[in-house]
Amino acid sequence: MERKLKRGKIKRQREFISVFLGIAASVFLAAVLFLYFNDRYFHIGVIPSEYDVISFFGGGAKPYATLSDGEIAVSFIDVGQGDCELISANGHNILIDCGDTDKIDSVAGFLKYSGVERLDTVIITHPHDDHYGGMYKLLSRFEVGEVVMPEVEVQSVTYQRLTKVINDRDIRFRYAKAGERLTLGEDIFLDIIAPIYLDYAEENNFSIVARLIYGETSFLFTGDLERAGELDLIDAGLDLRADVLKVGHHGSAGSSSAEFLHCVSPSIAVFETGAINYYGHPRSEVLERLAEVGCGEAYSTAANGNIVIISDGKELRVLTEKEEAYSFE
Repeated sequence: MERKLKRGKIKRQREFISVFLGIAASVFLAAVLFLYFNDRYFHIGVIPSEYDVISFFGGGAKPYATLSDGEIAVSFIDVGQGDCELISANGHNILIDCGDTDKIDSVAGFLKYSGVERLDTVIITHPHDDHYGGMYKLLSRFEVGEVVMPEVEVQSVTYQRLTKVINDRDIRFRYAKAGERLTLGEDIFLDIIAPIYLDYAEENNFSIVARLIYGETSFLFTGDLERAGELDLIDAGLDLRADVLKVGHHGSAGSSSAEFLHCVSPSIAVFETGAINYYGHPRSEVLERLAEVGCGEAYSTAANGNIVIISDGKELRVLTEKEEAYSFE
């Protein structure tokens, strides 16, 4: 009898544990689903995001950019074979491109981990999917001040989705004008220097080109600008000097001409490329041209993952997600 009672007790304990685990799993799944849908659709501010939860437990995108007073950060976010850069300066956040739709969760996560709740300006360098394909999704997750694009005719489903979100969320939209300056703080400026002309045959040459200046340091963002657009910038007599160059068109041989690189004279080059890409980016010709103008450091999102470059107005320091070697050889 005693043995029978003992077996019954063990059976009830197992049943209790089974029911408890089932309830716990259901609650956990419901919480995950709620966080997922809140991040994407409901946007209830007091509810922590899935990124907040992951970050709380020490996870999330790396590297973290912990800025001291007087520092700014430029993050080159790994979106595979595409472009995405974040400028964080004096409380201002400017996003340049975002990659395609399949990378938006990674971009949103990186922004959240970096403490970004609002994007003051979103710059779409040009309407190619590897630069703006997922932007319509991203705009629905963050408060956005304005969206800036080059004035080029676009007819695509991606663009229709983008304009719908912009209209639905009443986000300011405008075309970029060469010569305009965004002031981000004392001695911190973002100059829009291209496109200068609106009659290019190649859509890549409509790319918005921006130069970030902070004190004695500077960054140049070139989108997919190709040689024809580069030569127009040189002919216009613009100041193209930059310590850090976001290499044009992922390191394509048709960009980063010798003439252009001579004017830029970067000390650091950043390639935004996929680990597997069928274009051979970055091309060996581009690496050789950079070496010829004395560029001493090169980083690639394919090799290094997320890349963050911090400036105090005088010096630069580089943080990378992966400490893999990358060289001009």
